[in-house]
Amino acid sequence: MSSGITFDPYASFYSSSSHHLRSSEIRDLMSAGGRGDVISFAGGLPFTESLPAGEVSDAMLQVLKESHAEALQYCETEGRMPLKRALIKVMASEGITAEENHILITTGSQQALDLLARIFIDPSDSIVVEGPTYVGALSAFRAAMPNFTTIPLDHMGMDVDILSRELKNGLKPKFAYVVPNFHNPAGVTMSAPRRKRLIELAEEYDFLIIEDNPYGLLRFDGEPLLPIVALEKTRVVYLGTLSKIVSPGIRIGWVNAPLPIIDRLAILKQSADLCSSSLNQMFAERLISRDLWKKNINNLKPIYKSRKDAMIRSLEKHFPSECRWTNPEGGLFIWVTLPEYLDTTKMLPLAIESGVAFVPGVAFFADGSGANMMRLNFSFPTEPQISEGIMRLGKVVEREISLYHSLGLNNSH
Repeated sequence: MSSGITFDPYASFYSSSSHHLRSSEIRDLMSAGGRGDVISFAGGLPFTESLPAGEVSDAMLQVLKESHAEALQYCETEGRMPLKRALIKVMASEGITAEENHILITTGSQQALDLLARIFIDPSDSIVVEGPTYVGALSAFRAAMPNFTTIPLDHMGMDVDILSRELKNGLKPKFAYVVPNFHNPAGVTMSAPRRKRLIELAEEYDFLIIEDNPYGLLRFDGEPLLPIVALEKTRVVYLGTLSKIVSPGIRIGWVNAPLPIIDRLAILKQSADLCSSSLNQMFAERLISRDLWKKNINNLKPIYKSRKDAMIRSLEKHFPSECRWTNPEGGLFIWVTLPEYLDTTKMLPLAIESGVAFVPGVAFFADGSGANMMRLNFSFPTEPQISEGIMRLGKVVEREISLYHSLGLNNSH
């Protein structure tokens, strides 16, 4: 822990489930990434400067001038109805139809993951995740002590043929958790046939699908695909968030799911925080009603595409030929695979010494694999920072490859 405490005198008081909690690698990197001399590709930070400051200020002032007492009060646990109606319009832009009473507002989609883990997972229950998968989901699910089955990804998303074989061999998961659009961390998008096949498997083997879609509207290349929930409602729990298309600071996420699931989630949320911030919900309502979310997305797409292209060019220029990486059509991340004999966790301190940070691949695998992989974020650093940072990182990778060969380790591998 960052405090440096190695002995915990309160350990005997903690629950058994709390001993399964792990500090997120991303959390641990924030202190290093915040240093002025370090170019950070670690966090999944959106570019919030694209929001027009004047219009944002006007929206907040309107809330406080017209409804300050209501904005500073509690609200319904399920969330404010005007915000739900606004979010229905956001989802409709991706082809999703939804109803107000099937939506629960959460304090960011991370809270939704925590609540879902608590209503669905008993210790030793089986759940399916992608390999790699979102580190925040792993953190939320681990606390409930499930058995993870990791299904690998390729350029078309989760390999549903492998999942099918696991199911035929007796796997009985409660749910499969997927990030189908511009995957975090892999950057890939699940193909339309695989989305349909995943639904078929869920129906055949009786499990749910948790579809986490923070990035779907951030497509800057290619043609959009229908979300899984647009194809099947009864088995899909859909998670949305304004964090990537508006602002993470307002902490607005939501769950769109069958009514019995929403009812149970609402009871659990009430015990967690009573309700999400009324002020933030009303602020979000104004931002959506003024179409600021659309303007922001239109501002972000060319910026993200240009930064992604800059990172790809820099990787091609500065990384050894033994390395490979994804080339996403949207989102925030590129996934890099180094030679299998390298360990990015061991490499990270060397990279930070050289003034660049990333997230090691093992953070994104439930089974501890991914040692030779890393996630790079392109949405937040500027193009000059991307060029300089990838050059620094490329030199670290080259040194590690050269060291491996110079020690003759390849002869014993």
